[in-house]
Amino acid sequence: MVAVLKGAEPFSLQGSDVGVLVLHGFTGSTQSIRYLGEELHSRFGFTVSAPRLPGHGTSPDDMETTGYLDWMGEAERALNELAQGKRKVFVTGLSMGGTLSLNLAARHPGLVDAIAPIAAPAGHLTEAFAEALALNPPPKRIPGIGSDIKAPGVKELAYDETPMACLREVSVLISLTADLLPRIACPTLVVHAREDHLVPPTNPTAIVNAIRADDIRLLWLNNSYHVATLDNDKDLIVERVGGFFTEMARV
Repeated sequence: MVAVLKGAEPFSLQGSDVGVLVLHGFTGSTQSIRYLGEELHSRFGFTVSAPRLPGHGTSPDDMETTGYLDWMGEAERALNELAQGKRKVFVTGLSMGGTLSLNLAARHPGLVDAIAPIAAPAGHLTEAFAEALALNPPPKRIPGIGSDIKAPGVKELAYDETPMACLREVSVLISLTADLLPRIACPTLVVHAREDHLVPPTNPTAIVNAIRADDIRLLWLNNSYHVATLDNDKDLIVERVGGFFTEMARV
């Protein structure tokens, strides 16, 4: 059995009959969304589930054996488990976790009542990301992409190396999800930092323009970078996401 890094463990918190699925990002771990999940539980009373996606929170070697179908499959498993006996189910996630929240909302409209993707890539990649995918011959690994954080002294628990095979896998997930955006009809709060060095700010605009929900909101963060759930605006995210889900739970 592969050892899980300390702080990267999945967690669940029992609360009300309203469930929130919280998903971490690519090469990251539940450490990046633990504060958000715990605050959504303690301050708003939600039942929270935060799975560890396959190949994450272990090692790059382990991650190399996984792909987007594994990550999506675990998110779906956690969604179905959380939905049992719940009156409402919401999904939020950071980065690739935000992409997965969009994907789940598009493919499982009967299960997902509202979403709040945070720093989610939805088709628009950074120049560095695109250049890495175009390298020929492709390297086996490229430098890690974690810890794009403005707050001094804060570090994300993420890999120092990114398996190239997994970078290709996440690019497929992003592309497939971008194609599914017009199928999203549930209330959506899109959260994104104005200065994000991994996911360009063209992404939230693309999401807002593509989905067909009647209730679409966009929250720009002015004091954070990509890993916003660990950054200076983390409490603002809790307040706005928690408030949004509380409002949607009353509908």
